[in-house]
Amino acid sequence: MSVETAVELSALALAIGAAWLSLRKPAELEWERLWKVLLATVIRGEVEANGGDQAQWWSRLAAVPFHPAGRAAASKLNAPDLDQIPVPALDGERALVERLSALESVEERWNLMFRTDAAVQEELLSDPDELGPAYDPSTVLAPGAGWRQVANWDATVQSAIARRMADTVLVVVGRPAEPFERAVPHGSVLTMDAVSDDALLAAVPESQQRLVVVVEGPLTADVLRVLHGSPSLRDRVLTVVALAPEFDEEWMAGHFLHDPFDTELNRQTPYVSITNAHPTDASIADQRFPVPPELPSGWAPIAPIDLGLLPLTDHDPDLLARALWVLVCFCISRH
Repeated sequence: MSVETAVELSALALAIGAAWLSLRKPAELEWERLWKVLLATVIRGEVEANGGDQAQWWSRLAAVPFHPAGRAAASKLNAPDLDQIPVPALDGERALVERLSALESVEERWNLMFRTDAAVQEELLSDPDELGPAYDPSTVLAPGAGWRQVANWDATVQSAIARRMADTVLVVVGRPAEPFERAVPHGSVLTMDAVSDDALLAAVPESQQRLVVVVEGPLTADVLRVLHGSPSLRDRVLTVVALAPEFDEEWMAGHFLHDPFDTELNRQTPYVSITNAHPTDASIADQRFPVPPELPSGWAPIAPIDLGLLPLTDHDPDLLARALWVLVCFCISRH
């Protein structure tokens, strides 16, 4: 082989490598961790704006249940069982379940898992910049719109979200839309008390426009039925966020499947769930989107994302809306 040929082959290999690097997926992140840190951050911003200190912030974080080993928290709170831990176990997960098993009530287990365990304060009170680039809001919003700006909810963040969502309409179903409008005054926000194929498509009359649906409670089932029956609507919906969703389990088993929820554009659609739960509940309901059986091809157009437990009524709707705006930008950027 001549020197010239070797140089040419090396250059080709470098070009292929650069192209492959440019096409790699973003680094993995844990969606519940991102969500809970977003909530902790916007709460911190409000506490600081009112002259509060870290003790006040930690007190407010009682409404942000998160434990790094607390995946599938409802089952751990209802009936902790070492045999139900998925393999491989997370760091500290088996020890956590053993400690929870010694307690009698959901409230006792909630207090241990979300308040008294040292790992909780370390996760929620730490500098979110330490989470790394996968969690950096500026990567999905705009340069300079990082964690500090999210906490302050300043004009940089609001403008970045409005630009990022310029051709996207946020449709809020079953809850007030005003908090979303106040959070991003230049964003496109609509509210609906009921959903239909025609109504949702009318919200995006231009061909380049897309939808994000935020829905609460039993109306989640209506949204899913409408999406199931309308391929054209599925192509326009980028993300569905369900707060305290209520499902028709029989319908879900027969219809919430990858093939009938596929899109013409061959992309994944995140179906995001937040379980409404309180420490005084006798048991915690399962309000997560199920993971459909895998298709033979391996393609999975449905991307269920479980954001874990949250006592929704304990949260300021304005702060909840701020965190949801940023979360939606992450979802759109990664799917």
